[in-house]
Amino acid sequence: MPLLDYGMLRQNINGEYHFIGNFESITENSTLWIKADNLTIPVFLEKAQTYMLPLGGHKHDSGADQKMCFDENELDINAPALRRFSWNRISSLTAGAKVFIGGVLKEINGRQTFASSKGQPLLVIFYECSESMLSAGVMRAGKYNMEYWNTVTPYALVGGVFSLISIAQFFYARPIYRVTVLSAIAAIFCPLFPLLPPGLIFTLIYRNLWLRVCIYRVFRDVALLPLRYAARRNAPQSQSGAVYECRMLDALPGNSKIPCLLPASKPEKNESWHMAGFFDDAGTGEPLAVASTNPFIPCGLLPGSPKTVSQRYNRKAVLLEVSAWLALAAGIALNIFFAELIIYLTH
Repeated sequence: MPLLDYGMLRQNINGEYHFIGNFESITENSTLWIKADNLTIPVFLEKAQTYMLPLGGHKHDSGADQKMCFDENELDINAPALRRFSWNRISSLTAGAKVFIGGVLKEINGRQTFASSKGQPLLVIFYECSESMLSAGVMRAGKYNMEYWNTVTPYALVGGVFSLISIAQFFYARPIYRVTVLSAIAAIFCPLFPLLPPGLIFTLIYRNLWLRVCIYRVFRDVALLPLRYAARRNAPQSQSGAVYECRMLDALPGNSKIPCLLPASKPEKNESWHMAGFFDDAGTGEPLAVASTNPFIPCGLLPGSPKTVSQRYNRKAVLLEVSAWLALAAGIALNIFFAELIIYLTH
């Protein structure tokens, strides 16, 4: 969606746009007012999908694999996940909070207003990071963290406990099935096995590996972002008319202010540096700008072609994912072995 500005608003053209500004106020008719520079836009919140992205944009971490560099900004990988909340709680937010709006702009009561349409709810994101980090931040927050506890877990635990208690009661009066009874009772505590020693060490390894899996998947998706713009027929253009491309470079530019879209690394064998940005029509390869008025258009360096870099990080993510699950399974199996050993010795 194009970034809504004053010129587009004056044309009174309805359509899909995105808008970035600061929370100004909210009126009684569920209308949120967002201000950016000299432009204030009303947002009708009914049926909107509202999220909070609590990212800290300046947390420093020495691990190169645990940060995503966009110029001098950093993505906090330990930040809480994207949290959805009801739009009627927005009034409790502090004025001046940064807001992203995405959706349909249409005329309501004689004024151009963002509002949800049939089958297309409005997207509202309150965030605390820089605009250049918002795309990567949403990707990171949207990744499923594979936590041990989820919405299905309580029902599974209750059902499992009652089933195992029923088995224990059924065989309790038969001495020959004492091992079965003890095993059923021990199995009630199986959900705690990943959290008990000696298998706990494998669970910690699993959590560490899975965190890196999430990071590599973010890198995989970020590497493909330039292709979403460069591959379009109506590729974005800068104010000077430069066309947006993702181009292979013979050598790194001398401009040290050009950021890396991913943590700095060298291209692999038979690969070359690529730059996503605005180039002149002469094809000199010199970028006219490394930043866009639209903060969601990525401009910077990649250690290879976008598809190659994305595939590279995807392979790393898959390998670490398999390793993580094997580590978790090893820890559970180790604790089950010790539990069965104790039951056998006490029989």
